[in-house]
Amino acid sequence: MKRKAILFMVIIVTISLVGIVFTQLYWVRKSLDLKGEQFDNSVRIAIKSVMNQLMEHKNDSVFQAHLYDLSCQKLKLDVTDIIEPPLLDSLLFEELSSMDLDDNYYYAIYNKLNGKFVAGRFENKEESLLESPFQFSVSSLYRPGDYYLGIYFPTKTSLVLRQMEIWLLFSVFFLIVVIISFAYVVLTILRQKKLSEIKNDFINNMTHEFKTPIATSSLAAEMLLKPQVSSKIEKVNKYANVILDENQRLQSQVEQILQIATLESGQNQYKYKKMNLHDLLSSVIDSFEMRIKENKVKMLVALDAKDPILVADQNHITNVFYNLLDNAIKYTFEKPKIEIKTWNVKHGIFVRIKDNGIGINEEHQKNIFKNLFRVPTGNIHDVRGFGLGLYYAREVVYLHDGKIVLKSEFGKGSSFDVFLPYNYLHA
Repeated sequence: MKRKAILFMVIIVTISLVGIVFTQLYWVRKSLDLKGEQFDNSVRIAIKSVMNQLMEHKNDSVFQAHLYDLSCQKLKLDVTDIIEPPLLDSLLFEELSSMDLDDNYYYAIYNKLNGKFVAGRFENKEESLLESPFQFSVSSLYRPGDYYLGIYFPTKTSLVLRQMEIWLLFSVFFLIVVIISFAYVVLTILRQKKLSEIKNDFINNMTHEFKTPIATSSLAAEMLLKPQVSSKIEKVNKYANVILDENQRLQSQVEQILQIATLESGQNQYKYKKMNLHDLLSSVIDSFEMRIKENKVKMLVALDAKDPILVADQNHITNVFYNLLDNAIKYTFEKPKIEIKTWNVKHGIFVRIKDNGIGINEEHQKNIFKNLFRVPTGNIHDVRGFGLGLYYAREVVYLHDGKIVLKSEFGKGSSFDVFLPYNYLHA
């Protein structure tokens, strides 16, 4: 899929996801409002029932006789004579409980004109009671109509949320799942796109690397078939050596790919044995003798480790230093100078391969050991590779319980420090 198509799909799905989220939040808000209205209606129904019961109590003949006796003793009956506080408290608790409403509430009977509270359970909640939306006139029970019954629920919001907590939790859970899944899918698509680009780059590089030795070998073979060449032994030897060199180059490239395939499959078996690291490094340097002379490389070799014996897989360690030295020669163009140095530390040996080549930008150094990663070189194609060598080197060194550290500055060269432990436990 093309980059523009992927970007378009990501934008469309992102907009859709944002729309779903906002739609869900809208309906949650609507549900909360509806629950709030149901709560308010339940309170009003409960208070209406309380008022009706108080009215029945007021009209009761026994209570009427009681009021008559009080009126003989007082000039004017108080509101608390008509609405008895204990009865009001009992009725409120009974009716609100029947509506499954929270018992954490405050109520009071007060005079709206002067703000005087005459009965109830208000406990310093006077202001909240006066501002509460639940205000009910008691004029049907006591006149004049200056007295009101006010009720305040401090936990109304939490009560409404508690009534919806299961659905809210489900909504939040599924929204989080959808968002995480979307992010995962987008990251997977982008990762797959990047891997596809790396794969295509790898195939292009591999094609180029294979075509060059094949084309050179084919040309040399054609030259050998010509009579004017086949009759001269020195030219036959020359073209035969070209074919041999290109064949070895091709074989080396195939071997590098096979090494990575074997390494990642986990089928490779390491053969640990005692070996002399100095002898191994000398052998690697000798294998580059022709290239060192052709490129006029100045080699500075200081094998100073006093104890070069360690336990490791000789073939894989050889390939590690072969790849590092190959890169040092490959990426050093003017007055090349390469230093190879060893020294002992407490538990193993350090090997440093340092060059004065083109170096590596800091932004690319964190990726230099990743599989198939190649430092971008723009339109410069004179130096190619598969992006396998350093990845292979790091994996082999790590599997030997060692480490490899890069120090590089663009335009000033690179230095690779390889630490290999003695690993006597593998012996």
